[in-house]
Amino acid sequence: MRGIKVGIVAMLTGLVLAASALAARVSWTLPRTASAGQAITFSWRGRHLGRGHRLVIQKPEGTARTWRAVMRLRSNSGSAALPALDLGRYRFRLADMVGRRVLAQQVLGVAVFGEVPFSTLIGDESRVYVTPTVSFPYVAVLSTGESPSSFTVQYNHCLAVHIAFVGEASSSFQGEGQYKHGVATLTLVQESRDPVSASADFDTIGSLDAQIVPGQSWAVSVKEEGWYSFTDLNGYAICDSTEPFSS
Repeated sequence: MRGIKVGIVAMLTGLVLAASALAARVSWTLPRTASAGQAITFSWRGRHLGRGHRLVIQKPEGTARTWRAVMRLRSNSGSAALPALDLGRYRFRLADMVGRRVLAQQVLGVAVFGEVPFSTLIGDESRVYVTPTVSFPYVAVLSTGESPSSFTVQYNHCLAVHIAFVGEASSSFQGEGQYKHGVATLTLVQESRDPVSASADFDTIGSLDAQIVPGQSWAVSVKEEGWYSFTDLNGYAICDSTEPFSS
């Protein structure tokens, strides 16, 4: 009798292991970042999917954190694209379902980035500086006296930044040649990447482009020839939200 019981237990264990080995499995790939206004390509694969199974892409909905289907996948593997999304961070789930039951799932996230102007990120106090050859709209000013001036972003939600700048040849110093002619140098520093600098003559538009790390701080400083000069800034950043920079 004892031998029969041992045999039954072994048989049941084998059945459980076999069932586990054949359990439905799903996997998919989704890029961690995407561009606003562009479809998001992904691929998927399902294994051991029986009759009546259906594969769907879902997203969370409402405060109850329920999942709503946004796409039905007609085969057990392949590639497709999610519709374009606005700026933001999103979660999606690939689920294998029978009726309302979820037999297998995998949740992935994607951050959608797009161009956000400095007027939104820094503040919309637009002014215009007129050089002998061009007018330059700007939203922020850095000034130098005996030491450089800078602005700092404590928590960054952007991937890249483009800064346009003009060093003013202030009319109040026109009689002093060292102030009328000069160079403005902008430098961007951050936590885990090397500094990036760019220079331009006074009354000439310069530009600085840098890759920046989301979640880390960064700062921009200016150095100019002559005291009491001003450098006007404008530009944009590639961000996953329009939230203003915190400094």
